[in-house]
Amino acid sequence: MRSFILLWKRNKIYYEKGELFAFFCGVGMEISAEEKTYLLTVAKRVLAFCVGEGKSLSEVTFPNPPDSKMAEPCGAFVTYHLCRNGKKELRGCIGLMEGLYPLWETVARMAYSAAFHDTRFMPVSKEELPFIECEITVLTPFRPCADISEIEFGRHGIMFECRGHRAVFLPQVPLEQGWNKEQTLEFLAMKAGLSARAWQDREAKFSVFEGLVLQE
Repeated sequence: MRSFILLWKRNKIYYEKGELFAFFCGVGMEISAEEKTYLLTVAKRVLAFCVGEGKSLSEVTFPNPPDSKMAEPCGAFVTYHLCRNGKKELRGCIGLMEGLYPLWETVARMAYSAAFHDTRFMPVSKEELPFIECEITVLTPFRPCADISEIEFGRHGIMFECRGHRAVFLPQVPLEQGWNKEQTLEFLAMKAGLSARAWQDREAKFSVFEGLVLQE
């Protein structure tokens, strides 16, 4: 079986903080159980070799994707949770919003970034590996939202832009936090570094997307 070697380059990434197997990304991409397992394996190989053995991302080899759909450009987030002593805590989360790379490669790059470059946390340590759970959120393309009434909370992820500031929530965030629509928009505005009411600013713009959450 041929292996892929990933050459690492820094790119613009966004911070952000799930079993479904049918998902459309671009033109009719469906993620099967086999493909889900493959993408999670990619992320776990990054942890095993880069965190566990101190290798660079360019030194990690990956199995051949199960089919050509994994080579379609697609955005994705990789999230790590530290699960021990009965507690589950966010340990790192980074995503690429645009489909600049094949999906498998996006996952590999974001898996590395979430482990080492989420500035909210120290890099994931070797000692933490037995307690790390991985989650991947595969993204659909963004589309402009003319009015917030079009946003379906719990289904849509939201990108908020206003006066040079920007922030993103994945679709599952409001549900996980127990927020209503107004609270979601307030926290999104504050995440962008603005006041809680900035979502009502006449310069505010919203885009929506959908995401498929893949968990171990």
